[in-house]
This record gives sequence, C-alpha cells and structure tokens, in this order.
Amino acid sequence: MFPKTVKSAARVAAVTAVLGVAVAAVGGVGVANANANATSYLAPEEVYLTALDAEGIPYSSAYYAVATAYAVCGDFESGYGFYEIGLDFLSGSSSSYSPYEAGFIIADAVTVYCPQYTYALPA
Repeated sequence: MFPKTVKSAARVAAVTAVLGVAVAAVGGVGVANANANATSYLAPEEVYLTALDAEGIPYSSAYYAVATAYAVCGDFESGYGFYEIGLDFLSGSSSSYSPYEAGFIIADAVTVYCPQYTYALPA
C-alpha cells in the first residue's frame, strides 16, 4: 500500500469526512466496545475479524483481511498518515470498499494490531 496522487480536492474532502466517521464508528462497536475480560482470551485475529463481521464489512478470506491489517500498520510505521492510507486504500484497482468501510478497516487494524498509532486516527 503506497499513497497515490489524488486528482480532485473535492474528492479528498468528501473521502476525508467519511473516513473520519468510520473511525468514530470503531469507538461505538467492535473492538472498542469489548471489555478486557471478554477479549483477554481471544487472539488478535479473532478480535479484528469479529469487529469486521459485526459491522458487516466483507472480506475474501481471513488471511487477506489480517494481511491488510498488517499492511495498514506497516504504512503507519513508514510514516504515512491516516488519510493517505485511506485514499490509497480506496484508489486501489482491486478495492471494492466504501470510504466508510475503508476507514473502519484502518481504525480496527490500528486498534487491534498497532495501538501505538492510535494518536494518528482522527478524533
């Protein structure tokens, strides 16, 4: 996942708004809603996939979904920001996710696999 140039400022603004809404949704459902006792015995993969399932976000396989989460964390580690990752995610030729779904996937990945980047998620 590498950020690509974006051709329309209006598109950036619209996608930015929807990606931000998805981050807020992670706070309301899925991993952020689970208490420590309920998730202490679950593998991170189960927590991540359960949140995607609860939100109704499809994925082709558990392996691909988890690999995508690791790629998101790798992008943050490489210095990319939330919106850059989101725009790249949406502009990929194989992406069939809405901006909301992309934002949720990114926020869920950070929450489960790389919480050290929680500060980089929009408030």
